Amino acid sequence: MCGKFRYFANWAEIHDFSQPLTARASNLPEDIAMPMATAPVLHLGPDGQRRARPMRWGFTGLRQGRRFPEHIHARNDRLQASQLWRPHFEARRGLLIVTSFNEGEEIPTFRPDRITPTGKTRTRQWTIRPKDGQRLAIAVLYREREDTGPEFVMCTTGANEGISQFVTGDPDKRMAAVLHPENLPTWLGEAGASLDQIQSVLIPFEDNGSWQMEPEDQRSAPLADPRQGSLF
Repeated sequence: MCGKFRYFANWAEIHDFSQPLTARASNLPEDIAMPMATAPVLHLGPDGQRRARPMRWGFTGLRQGRRFPEHIHARNDRLQASQLWRPHFEARRGLLIVTSFNEGEEIPTFRPDRITPTGKTRTRQWTIRPKDGQRLAIAVLYREREDTGPEFVMCTTGANEGISQFVTGDPDKRMAAVLHPENLPTWLGEAGASLDQIQSVLIPFEDNGSWQMEPEDQRSAPLADPRQGSLF
């Protein structure tokens, strides 16, 4: 499952969320987020307007006095049935606006002779990035905590055709829940939709060849289109 994503480093400073992702230079710096790191999450404020706040990735717990991520993903097919996820699904849904995200491939490892299998695997990271430089919106749930501040988990769906070719180590073949742009108001709660309608927008995003998918050790320079438009 997704264990890393990238986003524009200055995205949290944007305040006009009617059109927050207008065309801009392709060389903007990116930040990398991994579990326990913070990233800007777009959601509706108490006034019903879009806002962004930094939140920690992972619903955390304490173990021997140290905080650790208990959950970093939430399956799309369990959001209403789960006592853990349903309260957040009903009231606290948000978006990550990312430039890329990663999925892991489990590959076998070998002894020093490079022939004899060890019987173990290692995770090879694949980076998924739109070829035209567009950003992607990933669905998240979040919660408010007085002791740690807001925390989020990333929603997941079944893998699309391309990603399912290398996430073979995952029995369910999952991927980050990338949303189609027209479904963002529904997910955020701006469209007056029912919970069933909101859950229905979490489907595998078939990119139809529009995404560049490469192992990180082979990844080329990011592709970008200076004419990129608003995701909103």
